[in-house]
Amino acid sequence: FPSHDTQSFKAIQDTLAYLKRLGITALQLMPVTEFEGNLSWGYNPASHMALDKFYGNRNAFKSLVNACHEQGIAVIMDVVFNHAFGTASICQLYWDDAASAPTANSPYANVVAKHPFNVGYDLNHESSATKYYTKRILKYLLEEYKVDGFRFDLSKGFTQKNSGTDAAAM
Repeated sequence: FPSHDTQSFKAIQDTLAYLKRLGITALQLMPVTEFEGNLSWGYNPASHMALDKFYGNRNAFKSLVNACHEQGIAVIMDVVFNHAFGTASICQLYWDDAASAPTANSPYANVVAKHPFNVGYDLNHESSATKYYTKRILKYLLEEYKVDGFRFDLSKGFTQKNSGTDAAAM
């Protein structure tokens, strides 16, 4: 892995003039919210709302977004709401230690994934609790950090319908 200095919000901010000269009008960030472990691409969310400490603090992120906007560059966050990993509070609130999985009465997570593309613990997107949770976090990210939009990872995972196999359609 490259050094932390090259993967921080500050490092991105320091390259904005170069990106602007290239004609970049939008910056899409891979998931930057809290993930399990110390090294990750961020697709194993532990907290959908908190920024991961690896990239910098919230003020550094705000500074990056503001600097992007000053350069006319939109900021799009990659968000991962189809699943959560075991340390996520929405999993831990309803957790079966013996099964090492969410409980059947969890308003957030399914005990068994509803689609074949799942990693982590599949979130129940038909649940009003999960809908509120997702909307609340998106609103927070928009209002607190002034990001311009989102790219939803594995949006097919938002279904509660078994969508068959992951084999390519013939």
